[in-house]
Amino acid sequence: MKVVGISDIGLVREKNEDAFLIDEDQGFFLVCDGMGGHRGGQVASHMAVQTIKQSMDGFSPANAKQRLIHAIEEANRAVLKAGLENENLFEMGTTITAAVIKGSQLIVANVGDSSVFLIRNDTIRKITRDHTLAEEMLANGILEPGEMRSSAYNHILTRALGIDEEVEIDIFIEDIMPGDIILMCSDGLTDMLIPEEILNIIKGHDSDLEMAGRQLLGEALQKGGFDNITIILLGFN
Repeated sequence: MKVVGISDIGLVREKNEDAFLIDEDQGFFLVCDGMGGHRGGQVASHMAVQTIKQSMDGFSPANAKQRLIHAIEEANRAVLKAGLENENLFEMGTTITAAVIKGSQLIVANVGDSSVFLIRNDTIRKITRDHTLAEEMLANGILEPGEMRSSAYNHILTRALGIDEEVEIDIFIEDIMPGDIILMCSDGLTDMLIPEEILNIIKGHDSDLEMAGRQLLGEALQKGGFDNITIILLGFN
């Protein structure tokens, strides 16, 4: 397996509120995009990564799914508690997208609007579903698909870590095949590039994932780089 991880502050933000984790030994990967307060977003995303990392330490394939759910729930409580105890961190929160390799399967957990895509045989498919007001409006027929990218509701989260005592976590399980590429990213990438653009860049460099990652970042910056941009690419031989 080939793994590439990149995180960039972008061209507009004053600090990078994204955080990510690559643990090749355990086959465990995280992307978090923080939000809230003067420095709350940065604190929330890094706290979530560290809490989940500690909770997942030494997990086995047999209990990977349950350990992952438990770890995210623990991170939710930690971020919420810190926000309530420190007025400078009040109402901070973070998205969380996690992936665990279990044999030939990928277990994905998601809260918020960071994304996981599967690239296979010249196609790209989004595995996760964004927890945003725009997605809810689309599901209810209030928005049309063509209105999604320009909608002001596209960045209003309906779920995040650190907001409520309980957090609802989406779990997806995907069979992985040789030649597959998994992309995990914060919305700083997907706000700038549509899936077809992402696919074209990755397929143009599918034998060099580091170059693919740099090209994705470069294109997102060229289109404005309005947010922090974090990218993890996993290539399966």
